[in-house]
Amino acid sequence: MHEKSLFKSDLVEVGEFTISPQDAMFSEQGCVDAPIIVFPKTCIWIQHEGSEPFVSDPTLVNFYNQGQVYQRFAISQVGDICHWFRIDDQLMVELSRKERDHFEVENTLCPANVFLSQLMLLQKVFQGNTLNVLEIEEEVIGLFQHLLFHSNKADRVFNRNQVKHQQLVEQVKATLHEDLSANLSLRQLAKIHHTSPYHLSRVFKVVNGEGINQYRKRQRLHLLSLELNSTGKGLIDLAFDYGFSSHSHMSASFRSRFGMTPSQTREQFQLH
Repeated sequence: MHEKSLFKSDLVEVGEFTISPQDAMFSEQGCVDAPIIVFPKTCIWIQHEGSEPFVSDPTLVNFYNQGQVYQRFAISQVGDICHWFRIDDQLMVELSRKERDHFEVENTLCPANVFLSQLMLLQKVFQGNTLNVLEIEEEVIGLFQHLLFHSNKADRVFNRNQVKHQQLVEQVKATLHEDLSANLSLRQLAKIHHTSPYHLSRVFKVVNGEGINQYRKRQRLHLLSLELNSTGKGLIDLAFDYGFSSHSHMSASFRSRFGMTPSQTREQFQLH
């Protein structure tokens, strides 16, 4: 396990956390000592105490209230890699307008612009000695403002049948993340999860707000964007690694999601 604070001022803190599934502490219960928002960089199961487990992935932002007890479970051997952000307690009260339990949901979808904003913020933090403290503080607070507003609009009230549907959707997500390059059909996924293709397709879209193919494509693009900054592998190889039919298919999809090509992203973001 490795955790370090990348930036800290009187108002905000930015940190990095990594742990391998081989680490004895990986599956142990953890407890958060301050409210934080977390941007996952890998895919794992997370279960908050008293809640159903969900697949944490780079298209989500996770929320943890102070004292939150949770547990993680592996999907792949990559383990848990994430960046977390914390703000001053009084600021948190002002933003959420609540003295405690500031976050009402466990996670929310991460909009593409927020995803890129936190990458840009991390890039500034990694620059080291030339930090503009005021700039970073304002940008971290801006992330909290946006995500608190975004998450408060989410409806997370499930009846018993909806809980069963949510469990099915999360299991399907985990299957997809075992190999995002695999060209699984709807019938194959339905067979794996002992249901019908129609039922699976309908439930996934109702619960997740998008189809299975749309979800898989979004996962591929977000994970691809992270790998662009951590490997020198060629773009053609990356396209096939993430299940795209060609380099041009990958580039067009990437531009549609993030407003820039993979090459431009690789040039702009250097997080190491």
